[in-house]
Amino acid sequence: MRIAFLHNALGKTDGVSLEVDKWREVLRRRGHEVFYIAGNEREDILCVPELSFYHPQTKKEIENATVALRDYKDGKELLEDINKSADIIKTQLFNIINENKIELIIPNNLMSVGYHIAALKAIYEIIEKTGIKTICHNHDFYFEDSGEVEPTCKEIEEILERMAPPDLPNVKNIVINEIAKDALLAKKNICAKVVPNVFDFDMKAWTEDEYNQGFLEDFGIAKNDIVFLQATRVMDRKAIELAIDLIGELNKNKEKFIGKFLYNGKKTDNRSNIILLCAGIVENFGISSNYVDNLKKKALDCNVDIRFIGDRVSHSRGMRDGRKVYSIWDSYVYADFVTYPSIWEGFGNQFIEAVFAKLPIVAFEYPVYVSDLRGKGFDIVSLGDTYKKNNDLVYIDRSILKCACSRLMELLTDKELTVKAVESNYNIAKENFSYKALERILKELGL
Repeated sequence: MRIAFLHNALGKTDGVSLEVDKWREVLRRRGHEVFYIAGNEREDILCVPELSFYHPQTKKEIENATVALRDYKDGKELLEDINKSADIIKTQLFNIINENKIELIIPNNLMSVGYHIAALKAIYEIIEKTGIKTICHNHDFYFEDSGEVEPTCKEIEEILERMAPPDLPNVKNIVINEIAKDALLAKKNICAKVVPNVFDFDMKAWTEDEYNQGFLEDFGIAKNDIVFLQATRVMDRKAIELAIDLIGELNKNKEKFIGKFLYNGKKTDNRSNIILLCAGIVENFGISSNYVDNLKKKALDCNVDIRFIGDRVSHSRGMRDGRKVYSIWDSYVYADFVTYPSIWEGFGNQFIEAVFAKLPIVAFEYPVYVSDLRGKGFDIVSLGDTYKKNNDLVYIDRSILKCACSRLMELLTDKELTVKAVESNYNIAKENFSYKALERILKELGL
């Protein structure tokens, strides 16, 4: 078949983009021809600029539809603009689908997350009018407890209620966790199939090579510094402030492990710094607009060395403005620990990546971790499953933080303990979340 994936942006390091790449790989292995349609320009993307969250008009509509109605007198006036944008997107998509003889479309999150109302409306109308076969890959829903989408008027509420996601005869809905499946059935009486996120466990392990050997130097990191990698996007629900709190606590206890060998053979000394390395892109729209500034202030207050390197880390290696760009995988090579403090995730791509990299992980037990992952038996440093919020940032009970810090120091310096944990995690994930597991499910979907 000729299959097209639709998203606001593809070929990035966010979880949805990475998952689309995995599906493309497995579908190609099965003989299908795959196309990308998105709002960003790249050689392998059929570009519809208005699909991008950062297109000026789209960004304006996102802010007014999901955060606060500031630029329009009421929802009716906002809807007039949304309808105009939807018509523009619909025309371009219709032409692309016809010109490329697309037989199946797979929108990713555009039909469920509720940011981009114009795209949602345009794609819905194409699906309804043409009858094209559609699989809606719903990673997140607007009605989930992530706090990211708050409809600002009844006009937006009505569109989301009717279209997100579509309940049409030519549409199959897919979700990535059990919580979403139950919620969709309860809220909209729509049945969906759970397809977990996966990873290619047959690929070569990430290692130091000629290209990435300058990674530490490029970001001012010494070889004996301790690197905590935050590989996710930088946005509010990633709760990176919890990682800052943890490293702040760790800094208070440096005398207990500085001067020792770490589990991976790294020798620390009095000059060793503990660095929180944020390798993902910074999101600055919606409720995450001020998030990075809040993190910087908190890190300064907690005496934590935080580095944002997302402008030098991408989906794949390359050059930008005359400087080397590293792949997201290169960042794992030089990490000693992975932080995954998200309070909400649709699944947990970077969690599985850390498992593949055989790195120890500290994580908050977000709802989907509890429902879909914890029962598999992963060995992590836990930040608990309960949080509170203060001044737009979250925090956890100090006793849990201290307990996590103690466990973290143990893993940092005990090779036998850490190797046992990471090998066990690797084997669990390979069994449950590999490409082979995805291929079995795609066969069930007729692909």
